[in-house]
Amino acid sequence: MAVFFHSSESYVNAAVGEYQEFPRPGPGPEVGSAERSRKLNFSLPAAVLLSFGLLCVLQGVLNIALRLALSEPCVRVETETHTCPRGWLMFASSCYYISSQQRSWDEGREDCVQRDADLVVIDSRQEQAFLTGFTMAAWVGMTDRGQEGTWVWVDGTQVDKQRLLWAPGQPDGAFGGEDCGDLRTMMTFIGLNDYNCSSRARWICERKFEQL
Repeated sequence: MAVFFHSSESYVNAAVGEYQEFPRPGPGPEVGSAERSRKLNFSLPAAVLLSFGLLCVLQGVLNIALRLALSEPCVRVETETHTCPRGWLMFASSCYYISSQQRSWDEGREDCVQRDADLVVIDSRQEQAFLTGFTMAAWVGMTDRGQEGTWVWVDGTQVDKQRLLWAPGQPDGAFGGEDCGDLRTMMTFIGLNDYNCSSRARWICERKFEQL
């Protein structure tokens, strides 16, 4: 409908009609609670199936790796722990007993045998260095009784004079014959030495690990 207003000073024409409300623009139609529930119910099983599939793939990879590992030859490394009897010292593959008493070379060796050992056989400079310093003089398992000048260990092997350290000027066969060996540790007299077998000194016994 149209309404006209008249005035003496101005003419006003205004058109009045029925008001119609139009929908405002928005992101789109709102999804109802039923629609949201339907979508959630659809996505949850899909996620579970996806997770289960990934677990199956991972399990397959682990099974293959396990079969490959079992098919390779297995190298087993075993370490054996050795201990020495109480009062003995350990170096490399041997145990050593250093006596506190003093006896002849033969008596010292007899004591070692009673301990399931023998007078020490020194195989290297490292072993000699380890045994040096415990006492000023100690019998070791070497002798030249069989042939003068040919030193032999108690295990039958020949003493390598070039490989080991001898005290200065030794062996010298002094005092009418020195047929047994000892290990000396003195200020200016360090190394292997020949000495009279009947003299009294301390001694060093040795037991290999396989003898324990």
